[in-house]
Amino acid sequence: MLIRHQSSAKGIIDVGIRKAYLMAALEQYCQIVISVLMIFVISRILGSSTIGAAVIGLGIGTIAFTIRELATSEFLIQRANVSTDDIRTATTLILGLSMIIAAVLCTIAPQIAGFYREPQLTRFIHVISVAGVLDAFSGPASALIRRDMQFGIATRINTASGIVYALGVVVAALLDAGIMSFAWGTLAGAVVRMMLSFHARPLLWMFRPCLRGTRAIIAFGGYKGASSVLDRAYEALPQLVLGHIMPMSNVGLFNRANLVCGLPDKFLLSAIFAVAFPAFSAEVRNNREIKPSYLRLMAYISVLYWPTTLMLGVLAHPVVLLALGSEWVSVVPILQLMAVAAFFSVPCILTFPILVALGANRHACEANFVGRGLSTVIICAASFQGLTALALSQFISLPFQAYISILYVRKHVPFTWAELGAVFGRSAIASALSLTVPLAVLALNGFDSRLSIIQVIVCCTSCAVGWSLGLLVIAHPILEEFTLLTGRSIPHLSIVRLRTSVK
Repeated sequence: MLIRHQSSAKGIIDVGIRKAYLMAALEQYCQIVISVLMIFVISRILGSSTIGAAVIGLGIGTIAFTIRELATSEFLIQRANVSTDDIRTATTLILGLSMIIAAVLCTIAPQIAGFYREPQLTRFIHVISVAGVLDAFSGPASALIRRDMQFGIATRINTASGIVYALGVVVAALLDAGIMSFAWGTLAGAVVRMMLSFHARPLLWMFRPCLRGTRAIIAFGGYKGASSVLDRAYEALPQLVLGHIMPMSNVGLFNRANLVCGLPDKFLLSAIFAVAFPAFSAEVRNNREIKPSYLRLMAYISVLYWPTTLMLGVLAHPVVLLALGSEWVSVVPILQLMAVAAFFSVPCILTFPILVALGANRHACEANFVGRGLSTVIICAASFQGLTALALSQFISLPFQAYISILYVRKHVPFTWAELGAVFGRSAIASALSLTVPLAVLALNGFDSRLSIIQVIVCCTSCAVGWSLGLLVIAHPILEEFTLLTGRSIPHLSIVRLRTSVK
């Protein structure tokens, strides 16, 4: 049973949900550390062409296996009451679809390798196909763990599998496995995830074939599956297009820029996204108003993410040197464009989890199809013009996706544009104050991001001070979270007051 926290925020977010978020955050931070270390090491072992070829294989495998989301195990999270037949049917459908997808991939692997003029892709896809089937065994168990908000168990499973994946990739790369390093690492991670998931939920009966309730699962998963395929296509297609029309090294460069640009997202937002769907679903099951929770989370996301991604644009050169190495400095201008464009992505974060939690699966799919569908076309078209055009296209695609996301959420969550503007207005003020000195440092350096160590320290310190001052000046709602963590009330200046329902 969840215990509602009573505070001046009117008890919007449950103590149980906060604990779930902390565990999800711990998992994501562990994954980030693993990911950063692997990026740091692999970028110094493998060249851009090798990484580019591996990205092509991983992208194809990811899109293909996402099709199994048509029978998504997340059906088990959203359903109010889950029967053994529901679990068995979900398991049967996921495993069946995974085996079909793996068989198709193995059959067409030689043609894919020929299309990209990369012979090793045949073997790569074969190994990835086996990993995809093994990973399907852990899907239903993982869904049951998240349904019960047992994010501590999920954290241990995902962290362990992430470590094994990273070690597998690095060891294979050191043994001169080339692009196969990523395939062997993926296979090793899938094996560990399968074993640990079964250890956490040793339910052998779930693997007994059953098709009762298939229609309900497909009805739920149809929209989820379509949205997931579109998401993966949106992420992978530009790189798949680049791989065919340009050298593999360009794919590697774009992939590294994308990975570094995604670090703020992973560090700050992945934990929120992981817990958002179960949390919103719990609110809906308990007949609670969801608007306050949505606006408050949007306030948290924007005030954390905006300063971070904009600072990444300022510090792009030193970050690339640290994370990737000096041989990747050509990534810097692409990274700067992508980091600034990411500013517009905030409204998209909660769209899918909140709509699905409310049972609006069709609208969730529509929002994704309209927003990401058109954006995919724009980005793929830009891919033919090179890396810079590809990065610039995100200044069109991301604002469009944000607008579509807000439109669809407002169909089910009755907030006004003024309320959302007030939420974003507070975060914008805090972000502006945090960027004032770093932008001045960059300007004094001739807008050259090749900053010295002293300049980097000044930028980071002033950003933290400016952000903290901004929170106090506008009495941002996130201060209440700090109060809960520290057990002490944090004073604020309240110089700027904006009307909002999340005060």
